[in-house]
Amino acid sequence: MGIKAVQEAREITGYHRMATLTSALPVSGTGSIVMIQAEAQNVRYRADGVDPTASIGMLLQAGECHTLNMGSGQIGDIRVIGVVTGAILNVTAFK
Repeated sequence: MGIKAVQEAREITGYHRMATLTSALPVSGTGSIVMIQAEAQNVRYRADGVDPTASIGMLLQAGECHTLNMGSGQIGDIRVIGVVTGAILNVTAFK
């Protein structure tokens, strides 16, 4: 019988919805881990504090979810923009 590693549960520190992504905006929240989900349209993001554009940055397709570990809690370094009009981003932050 082997030993299984169990990850420590994370505490949710907040949720918000970003519905106006016509220009690059920072993701807000507190904690070190953030889960982002594109809804309705594709979104691009960068996690280095630099603004993405509609054609440059990590592509998050509508319906996809990415989890980012920002280490020291610099969630504001994540910047997002909609690829086309109507993009929505759901954000949940964790400690």
